[in-house]
Amino acid sequence: MSWEVSTMRSRKSYFNPVLYRKNLARFWPLWGGVSLVGCVVPLYMLLMLLSYSGAGFHIENNDASSAIYSVVSVIVPAGLLVYAALCGVLCWGYLTNSRSVGLYHTLPVSRTCLFLTTVASGLTMMLVPFVIVGGLSVLVLLGWGVFPLKALVWGALSVIGMSLLFFSLITFSAMVSGNSFAVLAFYFLGNFLAPALDWLLTSFARGFLFGVGSDYTGSVEFFSPVFFLYRHLGVERLNDEYVLQGTWVIGVYVLVGLAILAVSLLLYHRRRSESAGDVVAQGWLKPIFRYGVALLFGLTLGQVLYEFVYALPFGTSQYKRMVPMAICVVVTAVVGYYVASMLLKKSLRVFRGSWKGALTTAAMVVILCGCVSFDIFGSVGYVPDLEDVEEISVYGVAQAFHTQGDSALAQQVTDLHRAILADEAYIRDMTDQSGVSYYGYSYDTWDTRDTNSRTLYLEYVMKNGATVQRQYHLPLVKDRWDNQPDTYDYKLRQTAYGPEAAVARVTPEHGGTPDSLYAQYRNDDGSQELSLNGDAARKIYAAVLEDAAAGCILSDDVFGDGGSSYLCTMEFYFRYQEEGDGLGDYHQESVYVDLDFFMSSTKAALEEVSPEWYAGLLEANGVTSVSLGTAVMET
Repeated sequence: MSWEVSTMRSRKSYFNPVLYRKNLARFWPLWGGVSLVGCVVPLYMLLMLLSYSGAGFHIENNDASSAIYSVVSVIVPAGLLVYAALCGVLCWGYLTNSRSVGLYHTLPVSRTCLFLTTVASGLTMMLVPFVIVGGLSVLVLLGWGVFPLKALVWGALSVIGMSLLFFSLITFSAMVSGNSFAVLAFYFLGNFLAPALDWLLTSFARGFLFGVGSDYTGSVEFFSPVFFLYRHLGVERLNDEYVLQGTWVIGVYVLVGLAILAVSLLLYHRRRSESAGDVVAQGWLKPIFRYGVALLFGLTLGQVLYEFVYALPFGTSQYKRMVPMAICVVVTAVVGYYVASMLLKKSLRVFRGSWKGALTTAAMVVILCGCVSFDIFGSVGYVPDLEDVEEISVYGVAQAFHTQGDSALAQQVTDLHRAILADEAYIRDMTDQSGVSYYGYSYDTWDTRDTNSRTLYLEYVMKNGATVQRQYHLPLVKDRWDNQPDTYDYKLRQTAYGPEAAVARVTPEHGGTPDSLYAQYRNDDGSQELSLNGDAARKIYAAVLEDAAAGCILSDDVFGDGGSSYLCTMEFYFRYQEEGDGLGDYHQESVYVDLDFFMSSTKAALEEVSPEWYAGLLEANGVTSVSLGTAVMET
């Protein structure tokens, strides 16, 4: 008797259609329900078009394109963020149950096949509602003879790209955790962790570092896809056609999503089936989780604890004290360390033998506080070089102004900045003495005839696109303001209240001359308005520039000198075009000017252009005579 043995080469499969169909059938209530709710959009569109069609309403391809791009840039990112979480938790739910994961992993399919099939199932579930709703919307538009093919293609590609990104993120979260609630926590935390840490660290640093005033820099926003998409996606009109702005971001995120899926596949192969139910399923991630939670506890609850146990009882000014803050952050960080340990071990018995980890946490936090307090990166003394600066914006004193390429004014601003840094010790001491709070409010501890305070905000826009922001709460002394040229008080007066800044305030960002002017004052009969166009408006504006250059616009009354009184408000309107605008496309910009008593050239121009309105203006303000900027008021 002989046995004949035949061998067949096994074929490796990367996709299982049975499992794919089973996933779609099991979870149909989710994608079916979302599709049903989404059908409200084409129904609303149909009813709206029917109601408008009787009035001769006609929709164009360009209008439909704008609507599609608006939906893609405004609604889709947030919607996909939430919907991807639901799809991912359902598709990867078997990994969080020990019986289910054991069953799946005994199937005659490889983990690679399981992974790719589940990813395909999740992406299909995410896209089906868009196909249904989008298809019905296209049918409605075709009924009115509209078919914006380009917008539909770009919209579809954008939805596919963002779906891939968000499902890859929830997939990664499912690979590093074995608990459904933890998967959702990791997913949403991962989407917002970068801006959250940015805000926490900058707000923490602001309490120690002189002049660091921004609570959020946006420098790491790319790592938060939702934030980054909303910042860059938008609708733009280019050559009489609407386009979707920022599609390059989606392209980059598609590559990121593919890379995340590749990493997730590797993690899936390393994942133990016994980790179902664990908060963290990957051993190498557990120390990162412990110390990460500890840091978040320290930066958040530590600052809150400081306010309650030190700032409120003992009173503190703008800047925090390092030792009390370090103690508060250490205490809350150690608490966070033990909370993370309890979550990992699923037990409250975590204190025995854990002193080394707690000590390491405390040391990390103390080092962090020391690095920030001593400014090891030199951020406090940094003043950007003018050759690297595109524009400087100044806020908080008088009215805001921008240097707009004015090198002389930009040099004045940087000189003022350096003078403030040179007087850091003086400003800190005066701030504590005057009772200026964390937000710069001044209490009645100074004689306001000789002393006052202002908050100065500086924003440098660099040529590489970065921004540098500083905020200073400045005590001002009248003698320094008037008579001491080397002080920041004097330089502030010469810069923010000088003629160059005055001209910058009344110059629109895009330059040019105004097309129209609107002015208004009030008397017993109500609001009295003046509208001027063309040469008349340009004549008044030229006079305003003349007064600004002569230093006659007094926009802030720092020491009660009476310079802030004004007769009326004026608003100049400027039209300008941007690159890519069509022949008839214009944008509008406006400049506000308060007509001061000292603006003699502007008053003379107003009297010449509209004598009756100007006479009423003087009468309403009780002015009996005006001579070269000096007003005699009726008593």
